[in-house]
Amino acid sequence: MSIRHFLEVSDTARRDTARVGVVIPVYNRRTILLETLPFVLQQTRLPDQLLIVDDGSTDGTAEAVEAWLRQRDPALSWRVLRLPHRTAASARKQAYASLEPVDYITFLDSDDHWPADFLERTIAALDANPETSVAIVDRRYTDLQETSGGFRDATPLVANPIPHLFRYGAGVASCTLLRAAAYEAVGGWQPDLETSEDTMLFSQLAQEGPWVHAVGEPVDFYLGNAKSRGEENNLSRRYAYNSFLWARAHEVVFERVRQRDPAIDERPLRRFIARYWYIAGKELLALGHVKGARGCFARSVRWKRLQYHGWRRLLTAA
Repeated sequence: MSIRHFLEVSDTARRDTARVGVVIPVYNRRTILLETLPFVLQQTRLPDQLLIVDDGSTDGTAEAVEAWLRQRDPALSWRVLRLPHRTAASARKQAYASLEPVDYITFLDSDDHWPADFLERTIAALDANPETSVAIVDRRYTDLQETSGGFRDATPLVANPIPHLFRYGAGVASCTLLRAAAYEAVGGWQPDLETSEDTMLFSQLAQEGPWVHAVGEPVDFYLGNAKSRGEENNLSRRYAYNSFLWARAHEVVFERVRQRDPAIDERPLRRFIARYWYIAGKELLALGHVKGARGCFARSVRWKRLQYHGWRRLLTAA
């Protein structure tokens, strides 16, 4: 069913009885997740369904979460789904398929915290703008290993999502509410991607419909080394060759985006992919992998031929 057809046949009824689902994927983050769950239960508008998807944890996460939720007995439907360990995208995709039908869906990361009106505000934004696919809230970052954090205003992202996602990354799942029809129309998460699966999903959602900025208190994103707490790191810290995986995945995203919209302006996207291959080459060169580094620099200049740094690295790497 297309998002347009969905809106035409059910908009009036949905405004009064919108069904909202929350999916939280987790892998070996028992303590961190138990710190996050209160921010879901304290919402001024509770979700109809809460599904925690345990991606093969070995630290007792699932048991701890079930005990915590039973003790609090929240006024919503909740469940813990246990899956074999694969990828974050696979866990999210299977979790969504396990939900009862919903109108809106959000995917909260285990270490991010919502303001109390997050769901109320984003639901109202989607209800008031039926042509939109995504409602997004500002982000506030706290780096647990540094003295500085940061604030990310969603205004420029809403204005032109795809180049922004390619340039800055698409770690926006925790601060977005998605129209379920739009999520289904693009096929949901891509389970075979090890990284940049969020860029894939949200770039396609940007092609499905405009985004709306739900202004107000930001969502808190926490950065840092979870290993110092005895728990699993997030994806950005998990892989030794993350820049290489990032560059390769963005090539896949680029092709998918271009297939959906052949008229899209490729120039900024090609520039960012070239930059990612250049960074991957520097990363491999620092690790002593000269042949692999040269391959990365070659791909960088293939994506953007008029550049000095990529050609210089390609010709001098040894």
